[in-house]
Amino acid sequence: MMKKLLCLVGLFFFLSDAFGQISISGKIVSNDEPLLGAHVWMKSNYKLNAVTNSKGYFTIAGIQLGDTLLCSFIGYKERIFIVAEQDDNVLISMEPYSRQLESVEVKASVLGAENFAFEKLEPLDIYTNPNSKADALVAINTQMSSTTKDENAAVAFRGASPQQTGYFLNGVPVKNPVKYAQLTNTGTLSIFNTDFLKSATVFPGNPPVEYGQATSGTVVLELADRFPDYWQHTAVISMANVGYSGRGKVGERSYVGVFGNYQFDEILKGVNTSNFEDINSFNAYEGGALFTTHQSWGSLKIYQYGLFDSYNFNFEHPSYQDGFVQNAERSITTAQWIQDFGAWQASLIAGNSLSKNNYNFGNLEYSQQNNDPYASANFTYSKKGDVFKTGYAYWNQNSILKGKVPSLGYALAPDHPSITINSKEQLQSHEYYLYGRKKWGHHSFGSGMRTAYIPVTHQQLWSYQFNYLWEMNKGLQLKVGHGKYYQTRIDTDPQIIEQSQSSIDLDLKQKGWALHQSFFRNHGDSAVTGSESRLTFFHKNKIQLDQSASFYLRSSKWEWFARTFLKYNPYPGWSLNASFQVFKGNTFQLVNSAQFISSLEVFAPQELSSPNFFNPYRNFSMGASKLFQLSSKLNGLVFINVDNVFDFKNENSISYNYDYSKYNSNYLTRRSLYAGIIFNLVND
Repeated sequence: MMKKLLCLVGLFFFLSDAFGQISISGKIVSNDEPLLGAHVWMKSNYKLNAVTNSKGYFTIAGIQLGDTLLCSFIGYKERIFIVAEQDDNVLISMEPYSRQLESVEVKASVLGAENFAFEKLEPLDIYTNPNSKADALVAINTQMSSTTKDENAAVAFRGASPQQTGYFLNGVPVKNPVKYAQLTNTGTLSIFNTDFLKSATVFPGNPPVEYGQATSGTVVLELADRFPDYWQHTAVISMANVGYSGRGKVGERSYVGVFGNYQFDEILKGVNTSNFEDINSFNAYEGGALFTTHQSWGSLKIYQYGLFDSYNFNFEHPSYQDGFVQNAERSITTAQWIQDFGAWQASLIAGNSLSKNNYNFGNLEYSQQNNDPYASANFTYSKKGDVFKTGYAYWNQNSILKGKVPSLGYALAPDHPSITINSKEQLQSHEYYLYGRKKWGHHSFGSGMRTAYIPVTHQQLWSYQFNYLWEMNKGLQLKVGHGKYYQTRIDTDPQIIEQSQSSIDLDLKQKGWALHQSFFRNHGDSAVTGSESRLTFFHKNKIQLDQSASFYLRSSKWEWFARTFLKYNPYPGWSLNASFQVFKGNTFQLVNSAQFISSLEVFAPQELSSPNFFNPYRNFSMGASKLFQLSSKLNGLVFINVDNVFDFKNENSISYNYDYSKYNSNYLTRRSLYAGIIFNLVND
């Protein structure tokens, strides 16, 4: 198998036909008159740019076939140009905006705590991350603060549970933002479409109180406020999914984007038989639409998303073995209105998350329906780096649970006793917050508080935070944060979680390398103390090496993570990558003895061993991609990835035989091959 994989990768590398860098020269005009001071830059590397001279001429070098050039000039519509060949006589005509359109501006939401964020990812950062699979949450999970241990797209920060992470889409809280099909670790994993994304701002600790509802970290996702004036169509065909997205301008002030995606299992299972032998089937259908408009009465952004998800895998239990079936239906709606009044900004946000999850195995057969309407009103003052923000939010979480569950954890066959459940839970919260940020020279100070009133329990919850940023020089920053936070949620019962956090972060960026060092302490149900380090090396635009390591202590036990990522661009259009991840294995307990229950004809576990750890997780993966050009308006990207090249057997759980005398290990992703192709068509 390894020889076949190496041959495939070698053949992939051999198919290149363009290795040299080229240059482009030309002239930018409007109504046949040259434009002085127009900007031209390469979309994937803003360091490669040029400015037109008094006669409208420019030259930009160091680019390659298939690169996208953007042309912009104040008061003129943005132009796009895809490099199809070397050309010294390019003529680009730019069209001015109408006077009426110039008076209408795009309003974008203000994030008060943005200065204190760990990282802000834009679509380009996600697409160029070789390990992200073009997925925003997977990209975040490659950061040093991530402590996710089950190859899941849901992000766990600094030793906390993934459920403690807060996700906000256009200001609306979203719970459990992953698919069942993501358990295959291929295809699209989260419910967020990167094509429509404006930015993903990451707070691994000290989540901003202006959003709340998080006791670990927070991921703030904002969808695009506008698309380019031209239409862009993207089609994806891979071994795990086919998809389409289109986005562009409609009318003078409005933009529309639509996408659809179908995830399937047949090809992956056929090619990677050993990796997916325990998966009977998986598939997902999803789609969404984004509409934005910018009028004199404000900017409006409306998003609608839908998902149908199914996953069926072999589950072996001592009392029963069969396929475990999980199905999900999901709908997410967000609406955001923003209007600026000088230095002040007003915004209204509304949204709803609907979901229905079904589970079926043996005598387990139940469904859980969730309905979580949300609304908020916010007022922001922003001027010269100073921000004051206040607002009110209402969140009504509803959960309906119906069906039957096993009466005994060791008896799961269809004829074993079960309990019928039919429950409704509701958890409302009324929240108010204040947040302020003040900038004095190279110093920024932030502080805020948030309070929630819970009508059903008459509880008053409080959170607060303090942030400090010192920009010592252009390449050195120090961040300090401390706060107390709360989170309300419904699983099977309403829950309220509270936790305090303190952290110190140091960022050092120099020519060719960068260093990030963090120290943190989280205190809630259990205390977690740890450190995170990341060292990154750059060599021109060809090589990037990223090495991170994190350690944390919880309940007198050390956990550790180490990640190495390498990206190499040997020739124009080529990208090669490799990654190695290792971390301490999960804990488990063995059954030392079992008693036979004659009335049910099953064995019941009696005595458990002391907690132990699986062997350390190890995963070395490789990938490659090649950009190709079919015409001046159509290009594409072909990619191939080999996950877990050395087929490390990473234990995730254990399965027992009927009397618990023997057990087998269950593994995470084995060696697997994944490949696909992406087409981009631009209608200028």
